[in-house]
Amino acid sequence: MFRFLTPLNRPAPREGRRESLSIRLEAVGGQGANSAGKILAEAAVLGMGYSGNHFSSFGSEKRGTPVRSFVRISTLGHEVRNASSIRQPNLLVVFQESLINTNPELLEGLTDDSDVIINSTKSPKDISFPNGTKMRSLSVVDARAIMTKHGLLSSSLNAAMLGACSRVLPEITESVLEKYFFRYFQRLPESVQQQNLSVFQGAANAIRPIVPGAKQLNAKRASKLSELLPNIGYANAPIGGLIINPGNSVLKDNSASRKGTVPRLDRDLCFHCGYCDMVCPDYCFSWERAPDGTAKLKGIDYQYCKGCQKCVTACPVSALTPVPEDQISAADREIKLFSEAWTSESENS
Repeated sequence: MFRFLTPLNRPAPREGRRESLSIRLEAVGGQGANSAGKILAEAAVLGMGYSGNHFSSFGSEKRGTPVRSFVRISTLGHEVRNASSIRQPNLLVVFQESLINTNPELLEGLTDDSDVIINSTKSPKDISFPNGTKMRSLSVVDARAIMTKHGLLSSSLNAAMLGACSRVLPEITESVLEKYFFRYFQRLPESVQQQNLSVFQGAANAIRPIVPGAKQLNAKRASKLSELLPNIGYANAPIGGLIINPGNSVLKDNSASRKGTVPRLDRDLCFHCGYCDMVCPDYCFSWERAPDGTAKLKGIDYQYCKGCQKCVTACPVSALTPVPEDQISAADREIKLFSEAWTSESENS
């Protein structure tokens, strides 16, 4: 049972508190959206004395699959009974900017009263949205850079994203959210707790909500949001007995599943044992035949890499190390498993 605070000991919210609040967090498995939703709900109900609920929607519950986390809050203490997904969020938190391109339906339900927070290395003016996208404010935080600065490169993103939320939620005071965030991770070593707290505070200090103009929201992408959402019923039913997308494994793209960290190959250390390829769940490694007939590891096709780091653990000589994505050279990004497919595509275009 949640313990409600009395009006006498309830912390005072900031100016701009709404009577009810709906929050939707969009991420992929492993980024910490579910735990972030739990922390927000506990801070609101136990810390601020509101009523509310939280639940998450998973795919197959493995790293890389879509995760949606929902939080409903009543600041007036009205019982929150609705346990359906949130269609029109007051706050939308996107844990990875690339999800806007791969899953544009996550923008569904945004209105002029919606605040949006996105984890991205871009500035707000460089992020594009489909025509017709509405929002009250847009906030951008480079969660990966903040985490790297404080030594949490391979951790989930929830610390940084919650820190960003603390600046756009007048209903929950920053000190209360920080308290329940810290309490959630109290079983971790004290040094890791302090690192998480530093990331939380760093994101809170770095974020600057802006009011985007119509020109920015309509930039670079002409598709309307309504055209990107799936049809229902007969409109998208496939024809029976036909293989609609034969051989589509070449088109698979796992880049949206990463948390900003990828393995980098040191060719001077690698002796081509193949252990990395044995443990890779997505067959990311590209090989070539040397003149003497032996197989040589050419590199990694990052289109298929979801950043699980199993290859890093398996490598016996530490030729593979986890690094931020922006440290991968352009030449390494050009390595393709199916180079002939990409060559023919460029020729046809």
